[in-house]
Amino acid sequence: MKIVVLAGGYAKRLWPLTLRRPKPLLPVAGRPILNYLFEGMPPGAVPVLSVNRRFVGHFSRWLSRSGYRAELVVEDTRSEEEKLGAIGALAYLVRRLGEDEELLVVGGDNIFPFRLAEFASAYSGRTLVALYKLGDRAAARRYGVARVEGNRVVHFVEKPADPPSDLVSTACYLFPPRVLPMFGEFLREAEEGKDAPGYFLQWLLGRETIESYVFTGPWFDIGSREAYIRANLHFSGGRSWIAPEAEILGSLIEESVVVGRARIVDSVLRRCVVDEGVNLEGVEISESIIGRGTDIRRVP
Repeated sequence: MKIVVLAGGYAKRLWPLTLRRPKPLLPVAGRPILNYLFEGMPPGAVPVLSVNRRFVGHFSRWLSRSGYRAELVVEDTRSEEEKLGAIGALAYLVRRLGEDEELLVVGGDNIFPFRLAEFASAYSGRTLVALYKLGDRAAARRYGVARVEGNRVVHFVEKPADPPSDLVSTACYLFPPRVLPMFGEFLREAEEGKDAPGYFLQWLLGRETIESYVFTGPWFDIGSREAYIRANLHFSGGRSWIAPEAEILGSLIEESVVVGRARIVDSVLRRCVVDEGVNLEGVEISESIIGRGTDIRRVP
């Protein structure tokens, strides 16, 4: 079995936080997102880490410092406009790595409450997808949604107006070898803009049996400022996470994250993310990402 971690995106929704660093290496309670995922790898696993040309150096340095092992496979892209997309990246990897083994695919910006070995143990030779019981059918409109009978997926639809259940697809899949050539087939048939994994599952269900691994608990798909803050609050015990090297003087910081060295004086921050090298004095800011090197001071 090959394990592939998809980490080749550009995370525009988190700009400017991710302009100069890849999202999977953002710190959550002081540790890169990828650390949480790699801790759950099966013993002895050496996954493929699929990255882009722009950030390959960041991942190389992380591997050398973290002690984890992975095979870096680099997409030759440097911008969002060149990005292959998740299924495009998988089709590229299949051409590069071959089609003779099961492929366990996981998103590098997700933190799951289960270990990948637990997920793999549910594999029976059919495509397996991890489904999260969201508990809110209306909120499920933002995801791919499945209806299951037993452990079999009987209906799947991407971002439906009327979700058939509250079971949403997460970025964790296990594909048998016979399915791997279908990535390229799907891409040749897919409508423009409908080449995401959810659309692939919707397409695949008409050709293959898909089984489900349903889970509950704390799952974080870190695609927005809100999700990033929630993950930090969870792993820091409900408190704002502030890097030890940050200097905080006379300030109130609520439900926020300060990712590195920064200076915040006589200020109020609510639901914000503060990047490295920021200086804030005498300001009140809510629901914002404050980019690296920002200097904001109240004028007397």
